[in-house]
Amino acid sequence: MASLIDDVLHRRLGHRPLAAKLVKYGAASAAGIVISQSVLITCLVVFDLPAITSNLIAVTIGAVPNYMINRAWTFSKSGTHSFTREVLPFWLMALLGLVLSTFAVAWADGVFDGNVLVLSATSVASFGVLWIAKFFVLDRVLFAPLAHAVEAETGQA
Repeated sequence: MASLIDDVLHRRLGHRPLAAKLVKYGAASAAGIVISQSVLITCLVVFDLPAITSNLIAVTIGAVPNYMINRAWTFSKSGTHSFTREVLPFWLMALLGLVLSTFAVAWADGVFDGNVLVLSATSVASFGVLWIAKFFVLDRVLFAPLAHAVEAETGQA
């Protein structure tokens, strides 16, 4: 399935790998949003959990498939996962998003009296703020080819 999508992207975007990667990143993010928002709404409506607790659970669960899809499909990485180069930095960025979204959701919960749609929109919007910056960190640092990472560290071109 991924090769069919890759073929379509190649036909549409030609030789613009950054644009194709950005489209894949957007699709992976959409999958993460569907998962995390489903969990958020389930926690709020079905389990009647507080907004902050629901957001914490949703972000944590949504980050796992987001990492896996981005690593394998968007950035074409396979093999063992480097804890220091990939996993830890990814989770630190997810934690930054979690902190930002938690503050935003807590604020929205107080202002809009627990309105589930407002809480969901606030959660998505707060991650949207970090979306582009995160892409470039993932592309240029976390999932950059090792040769490029070594060149960047040593200053060689």
